[in-house]
Parts: sequence; C-alpha cells; structure tokens
Amino acid sequence: MWRKRRILLILILCIMVSFLYSNEAKIDSLINQLENVPEQDKVHILNELGKMYWGISSEKTLEYSRQALELSLKLTYRKGEAQSLNNIGVGYYFLGDYDKALEYFLNSLKIREELGDKKEIVASLNNIGIIFDDFNDFEQALYYYKRSLEIFEELKDVYGIATTLHNIGVVYESLSNYNKSLEYLLRALKIYEEINDRNGIASTLGNIGIVFKDLSNYDKSLEYHLKSLKISEEINDKNGIANSLDNIGIIYENLNNYDKAIEYYLKSMEIEEEIGDDVGVASSLNNIGIIYDNQGQYEKALEYYIQSLGINEEIGFKNGIANSMNNIGVVYENLEDFDKSLEYHNLAFKTFKEIGNRKGYAASLNNIASVYLMLKKYDKAIEYFKNSLEVAEEIGTKDLIIEIYEKISRLYSEKKNYREALKYYKLYTAVKDSIFTKEKIEKIAGMQTTYEVEHLLEQQEIEIELLTKDNEIYKLLVEKQKFVSWRLYSGLIILFTFIFVIYYRYRLKYKANKLLKQLVEERTEDLTRTNENLKKEIAERKKIESQLIRSERLAGLGELAAGIAHEIRNPLGNISSSAQFCLSKYPLDKEMKKYFEIILEDSEKANAIIKGLLDFANPREITLKKGNICKVVDNVISSVNARCLENNVEIIKKCKDNFQFVLFDEKWLEQAFLNFVLNAIQAMPEGGTLTITELYARAKNEFKIILSDTGTGITKANLKKIFDPFFTTREHGVGLGLSLAHRIIEDHKGSVHITSQVKKGTVVTITFPIDTENKNKGN
Repeated sequence: MWRKRRILLILILCIMVSFLYSNEAKIDSLINQLENVPEQDKVHILNELGKMYWGISSEKTLEYSRQALELSLKLTYRKGEAQSLNNIGVGYYFLGDYDKALEYFLNSLKIREELGDKKEIVASLNNIGIIFDDFNDFEQALYYYKRSLEIFEELKDVYGIATTLHNIGVVYESLSNYNKSLEYLLRALKIYEEINDRNGIASTLGNIGIVFKDLSNYDKSLEYHLKSLKISEEINDKNGIANSLDNIGIIYENLNNYDKAIEYYLKSMEIEEEIGDDVGVASSLNNIGIIYDNQGQYEKALEYYIQSLGINEEIGFKNGIANSMNNIGVVYENLEDFDKSLEYHNLAFKTFKEIGNRKGYAASLNNIASVYLMLKKYDKAIEYFKNSLEVAEEIGTKDLIIEIYEKISRLYSEKKNYREALKYYKLYTAVKDSIFTKEKIEKIAGMQTTYEVEHLLEQQEIEIELLTKDNEIYKLLVEKQKFVSWRLYSGLIILFTFIFVIYYRYRLKYKANKLLKQLVEERTEDLTRTNENLKKEIAERKKIESQLIRSERLAGLGELAAGIAHEIRNPLGNISSSAQFCLSKYPLDKEMKKYFEIILEDSEKANAIIKGLLDFANPREITLKKGNICKVVDNVISSVNARCLENNVEIIKKCKDNFQFVLFDEKWLEQAFLNFVLNAIQAMPEGGTLTITELYARAKNEFKIILSDTGTGITKANLKKIFDPFFTTREHGVGLGLSLAHRIIEDHKGSVHITSQVKKGTVVTITFPIDTENKNKGN
C-alpha cells in the first residue's frame, strides 16, 4: 500500500499529550484536584485527563470523557459538553469505530457552532474531514477541509492554513485530480518553508512524490521522496524516515526492481520495530508479501501475510486484520485451496462490516464471488457479485465496479447466456472508458502543470536555434553582396575551426579526467569498504581470541580451584571435628572455649568457600526444558524478601507469565539469578530499587531479563574484571558468585552485558535465544 501522510490535528495533539502522559505526577495531581474544585472546573479536569490518554488508552479516554459529559449535562455546561463529545469521538477513532467517532464529532461541532468559538469549530471540522477521508468519501472530506481552511484564513493561523492545504492536496490525489493535488501541496510547501516547519516540509515533499508516482514519473517521485527522507533524518523523525523508505520501496516495486524494493521495506520495518510502530511493521510485511504474490511465490507471500495478520491481531488494528485476511484469501485462491480462501474472505468481510469500511466489505464480497465462480457455483457467485456491486455503486468505487461487471459478464458467458454476458460487458466497457478518459485528462493536466518550466525552456531553445539559423542566412546574404571579403571570412572560418578543435580536445580531456576521477573514487570507495570489512573481521577475531583465552584461563583456574579445594577439605574437616570433639568432651574454661568456637566458626566459613570453589570448578549437568523464566524470577524474589526488608530495598517486577519459548535448567538458572540479585542488593547498602524487566525482541528471536539497580555502581576499571574468578571489592567476598552466574548463562547459550555508572546504579542485561522450532509449532 502506498503510504500517504496526512497532517492530522488529532495525531499532533496525541504526540503532545503522550509527552504529558509520561509524567505520571501530573496525572496524579489532576486526579487529586478533582476532590477540591467546583463542578465546572471538574469538567475541565476530567476532559484534560481524557486527552492525556488519547492514542494510549482509548478505554481511559472514554471513561474520563463520559464522566465529564455526564457532569456537563447535569450543569447544562455547553462548552464542557462539546469538549467531552469531541474526546469520546477521539476515543472511538483510535478504537477503529469510525461510525461512532463521526457521530460524536458531528454532535460536538453542532454545539461549538452554537457557541461560536472558531478555534474549537475548526478542530471539529478537521476531525470530521479525517473520518470521511478514512471512509474514502473524498467529496465530504473536501467539504469539511475547505470549511476549515476558510476559518483558518479568517483567524490568520498560518500553521492551520498550511496543514489544511496539505490535507486537501492529499484528498485530491485520492480523487486522481493530480493538477489540483499539486496546486494545494505546493501552496502548503511554500508556507511550511516560510515558517521553517521541517516536519511539514518533509511530509509535503513525500506526498508530492506520491503524485509524481501516480503520473508514472518515477524519477521525479524518487527525487522528492529522497528530499523528504533527508529532512526526516536531519530532524530525527523516525516515523518520517520509515515512511519515506517505504515509499521508495514502492517506487522500486513499480519499476519491477523487487530486490531493491524488499531492501527498502526491510530498512523501513527495522525502524518501525525500533520505535514500536506495530501498524507500520504490519504494513511493511504486507508490502513484502505483495511482491512475492506478484512473482507467483505464493508460499512466501502467505508467510509474510500471516506475520502481518498476527501483528494486527496483537494490537487490535481491525482494518489491518481485514486487509491481511483478504490477501491471505487471494493467495489460497491462487493455490486452489478454495475452502481456506472462502474462510479468510468471509472473516475479512465480517471485520470490514464491523468497522464500517464499506469499500473493504464490498471488495470481500467480490472476492467471495470470484471463488464461487472458479468453483462453477454460479448462483452463489451472482448473489455475492450483485451484493458487492450494490455497495460499490453506493460509494462510487469505479475500479471495483469495473472488475465486478467484467466478472459477471464472464460468468454469464460460461453459462452460455450471451445476452446477459453482452449486457454486462457493455456496462464494463462504458465505465472503464469513462475512467480512462478522466484519468487521462487529469494526468495530462498534472503533467502540464509539472512540466511548465521545462516546456518554457524548450521553447526558448527552439527560438535560439531559429535565431541562429536566421543569422546564418543573413551572413550568406552579406557574403554574396561582399564577395571581395571572402578571404577574410575564410580566415575567420579557419580561426573558428582551430578554436573548435582546441575546445573539442579540451572537452575530451575534461571527460577523461572526470572518468578517471570517478574510477579513483569508486576504487577508493571499494578500498574503504574492504578496509572496514577487515577492521570488523579483526575485531571479531580479537573478540574470539579473547574469549578463548578467557575460557582457557577459567578452565585452568577451575582445575586449580578443584585441586586446592580437594586438598584443603580433608584437613579442614579434621580441624572442625577436632574442635567439636574438644568442646563436647573436655571441660574448658571460658577463654579456651571461646577460642575453640572461633576455630569451629572459621572452619565453617572456609568450608563454604570450598563449596563455592567446587561449584565453580565442577562441570554442571544442564537439563534444558521449556518454561517461563519469570516464574524463576518469582522464586528468587521470594528467597531474598527478608534480606530486602532488612536492607530497605524494593524489588519491582515487570514480567508477564505467558511467554513459554525459552529452554532452561530451573535449578541452575535460579542460582545465577540469585547471584545477580544478591550482588544488586549488596550494592545498595542505604536502600534503593531493583527493577526486573522482561523484553521480547521479535526481530532477533531473543528474550531478555534486565536487572536495573540504583546502587553505588561499578568503576570502569572494575567493570572489565567483574566476571573474573576471585575478583571482589568486598571485604568478606570470595569473588566467585558473578563468575559462576556468568558461566551458567553461557551454558544456556545466553549472554550477559553489564553497564554501570558510579553513584547512579548498574544495569545487567541477560539475553537468551528463543526456541524458534517450538515457537513456530505453537503458532
């Protein structure tokens, strides 16, 4: 799908309130104010709370806004009522229920027009325009946008004027009125440049690129999308960068350069995953699926469509769910699995109907009819075709009407009812010809507008050429009249020839130098690339060598530790048992008894150290089973509760209990987590907070547990040695806990990464690979 960027007042406000939402203190403050303010002020606070959840939690938006509406009606407070209705409309908009959203926006507009507040009126008009745009009712969208533009011009609101001009240009592009679209988009671009709104400039450049794509002028389209991309990168607008990359991918798709297209889609998807734009990720997956679908690689296409469907279902984006289902249905139709095809097309139809997307469910009805046509079930097919046609004619979707007419004509032809077949074929050609004529006129008008400057330059060049020819004719006449001066002219011709030869040789040399420079640059670039690759390879080798040296050193230390522990344990046992025997067998004075108790106590401490040495040195039998790591975290938290209370440490756990795709040994992993948690608690002698968070990195098939404390931190020098055996900064420490924990994580094919700031705290990131085989079976 070609991604257009409207500049929506709703979404701009969402960005603002999302920032406010991150400030939980402000939300708490507003909630506290509700108890001690007059009821009219309470309406404003409730509406403000509703706004702060726009696009974040539609349920919260609806909850607070309905409370505000109820109180406004009770007080007959019309301004508060209008704002509440608008907020409820926004809540339904983000839930994808556009019919409900439109109903509340219209009611809000009616009250605001009665009150005469133009700033509030224009916000409602824009919101209603957005809804009709989403409904593909472009004429109604234009009506509300143009009313909005008139009020912005009255208010002399420059930003509002530019925003509305931009949105009108986008609607005209949807109507294939490319001339009008360019007119409004260029006006918007000029204003954005005057006020230096770089976000607006980038968005408008992107949409101008879309118009050029519609005119099949891919060079110009690519030029504008690259300009948009550059600005988005300069202002670090990740969403804009992803959007531009996606649109560039579509240009390459139109040029049948599928490898390039997929390359840009993947770049776009990487950024969308980074910023958490699940809708964008699903769209990119869908675009990649379309490429494989167009190439006849249906299994590959199905794989990407199903991934897209999974994300849309996860985030509850119903329009995306329905589109993905439709695409999957078409793939199954191509694979001649008609039962599966009908199943997905029917699901798509129900979802489109639920959200009120009439164009979507008309297309689904058409797809269902197409499957029945392939199955030769003509009665069923004609029933669905006519239902689809009825909706398509209501909303004026001519491309769908053309397709339905053509298929109905083919159906009657297969039934040998040639009279009906001819009737629908005539309807098919009539609508197709009308669209072709209209599109042709619009394209010509758009091209005329776009190439006006180029045409003027071409005319100037022709005029210069004609003037040159006239001048040559004049020279010939002069030569004829003044034949006696032929020698002079001959000399001039020789001179011009000589100059031309010099110029020609200069041009050749210039081109040769340019080519040489280009070759040198290319070679330099190749050498630079090779150098970078060598640097990476050397760094990787150093890393591997370092790991090998560490492994050998740890193995050696392990053997040494095991030997020492074995040799010391027996004499230590004799010392301990002898001390116990003396204490129990002989009557001792108080001072002598004290010394034997010290011997016994220190023997036990030494024995504990030896146990740690043996744990570190002895090989571990790891039994990997699938389970939930967060339950292991719960066990560790339970075991350290008493110590946390003693040290005034709070543990905050942010883990779910529904992820079951990591293989681990519960006993050893609990030991490793316990060592990390105890280390964190010991780093907070004055108390603090330990936060334990889970993170599922879908793109990398990784699962992470992140332990973040607010302790004393670790110096850079000590950070390099933290996993070395026997290294410790504590007076009574042995230095084996973290080293043992690190080896346990490595036994699980995982990794540990630690970052720390002195006096601020330490973050431990433990990464595990996901059992993808079992995960796929589960899906």
